[in-house]
Amino acid sequence: MPPQWGTHQTVHLPNYLPSHEYLKEMEPLGWIHTQPNELPQLSPQDITTHAKIMSDNPSWDGEKTVVITCSFTPGSCSLTAYKLTPSGFEWGRQNTDRGNNPKGYLPSHYERVQMLLSDRFLGYFMVPIQGSWNYNFMGVRHEANMKYELMLSNPKDFYHEVHRPSHFMNFTSIEEGDAVAADLENAFQ
Repeated sequence: MPPQWGTHQTVHLPNYLPSHEYLKEMEPLGWIHTQPNELPQLSPQDITTHAKIMSDNPSWDGEKTVVITCSFTPGSCSLTAYKLTPSGFEWGRQNTDRGNNPKGYLPSHYERVQMLLSDRFLGYFMVPIQGSWNYNFMGVRHEANMKYELMLSNPKDFYHEVHRPSHFMNFTSIEEGDAVAADLENAFQ
């Protein structure tokens, strides 16, 4: 899990992919974008993100790597896999408009591909050694050019305190302020 932050529309990832001895013999399969609603197509933002990753990282084979959208619909979770077409890769690599309707976006920029889920293969998680993978609460600290190292571990929950240190600093200052106010109130009684 690289350091990241995102919305239902886009995901911000570092430009550099991690390196680790456990990853040396592995090939990337793609990335997952979770979203609250199922869309009828691959979004232009996801095409642009995937094309940029593939462009910056030649080890990402366009025929083998996919974008998986994970949509949380009422009572279920829908998974859809897409790969970019050559024209989609070129368009996404050159696209700078991160809006909802960028010029030149076409349904021919991607293809739905088959995805098989299996319980026969087991995996593991790797998370940043430096702490948080979730920068949603501290997005200004996320940098596209950040470098990070990985370790084997389970990812901390989305709302875990390691992902939002300023919230916990505020809680501490509120508690300290309450203690000072109580001391002052006792002093004047």
